Amino acid sequence: MIFFRADGNPEIGAGHVMRCLAIANAGRALGEECLFVTAEPHFYDVITKNGHENKVLKTDYRNMPAELEMLEELVDQYRPSALFVDSYYVSAMYLEMLWKYCKACGCRLIYIDDVFQFAYPCDILLNYNIYGPEMDYESLYREHNVVLPKLLLGSGYAPLRAEFRHLAKRVVRKNAKNILVSTGGADPDHIAWEMVRFIADHEVRIPDVCFHVIIGSMNEDRDKIENMAGCCKKIIPYYSVQYMQKLMSDMDVAVSAAGSTLYELCATQTPAVTYILEDNQVPGAECFRKHGILRCAGDIREKKAEFPGLLISETLKLAENYDERVKTAEKQRLVVDGNGAERIMKEVGRTAYP
Repeated sequence: MIFFRADGNPEIGAGHVMRCLAIANAGRALGEECLFVTAEPHFYDVITKNGHENKVLKTDYRNMPAELEMLEELVDQYRPSALFVDSYYVSAMYLEMLWKYCKACGCRLIYIDDVFQFAYPCDILLNYNIYGPEMDYESLYREHNVVLPKLLLGSGYAPLRAEFRHLAKRVVRKNAKNILVSTGGADPDHIAWEMVRFIADHEVRIPDVCFHVIIGSMNEDRDKIENMAGCCKKIIPYYSVQYMQKLMSDMDVAVSAAGSTLYELCATQTPAVTYILEDNQVPGAECFRKHGILRCAGDIREKKAEFPGLLISETLKLAENYDERVKTAEKQRLVVDGNGAERIMKEVGRTAYP
């Protein structure tokens, strides 16, 4: 059995749970039974519908040390062979204590990192971001006198769902007509609503394109977006999308925050404009921009009032630039191949017990 300790809610979004689900689904395909441990029940239905058990601790996801005793009891009860931890609220003390307990139980501890914050005590450290190989983990661990774990770095380990594997080369259309807007499961900054409102207000000045807006399961603006879409033919809302790969593949251009969705867009070779919401998104957005793979509209926190218009403007420029879209799609093909989750599980299987 393999454990996954991850949380998702309207404040932190769905990313941690969804990327762990991709890994868990790959594990199940390889014959592993997987169990999720969450602080809250927000994603209970999603997790169980994917065929995995979900133990809800009923704790504060921001106070992880307070849950240690309960988590250790579960480890002792089920004796998993590996435990994935995916949270920005871990501390060195939390991981060190959990790592020691896992060692005593013959369980490998894996931490999923985005932020390069400290030397995480664990057996395997996963940073699947495109900038992962640029992070000097060896110096970080040496500086803090912590044993260097096995490192799984780079976009080859991006944990995507099975639907994103082995996709054909994209045929880039000359005339871009369809634009995907993906703002995450929660969208606490109301990006989708602000973009929809801007599109409706400037409909007559926007070219002949259609914006396909994904409304996340925890988006508080669903009713407003739906009402606006009823008045503006350029806006088509989507709910509970079951086949994201197909939807992305049908689009000519996309807009997305600089999170895990960028790797799905690369798998489908969908040229995109990204934007930054949090500090941990800066390295990824900058690395994609530096390598000429994705445009970045900037950090929403620096220019919130004019950001919807800026985001729409950058997206329309990309839609109108056929040559750039062709070059972008070619570069995206080299970023991910959709096999990252399976690679992770195989590496976990090859790593010796502590």
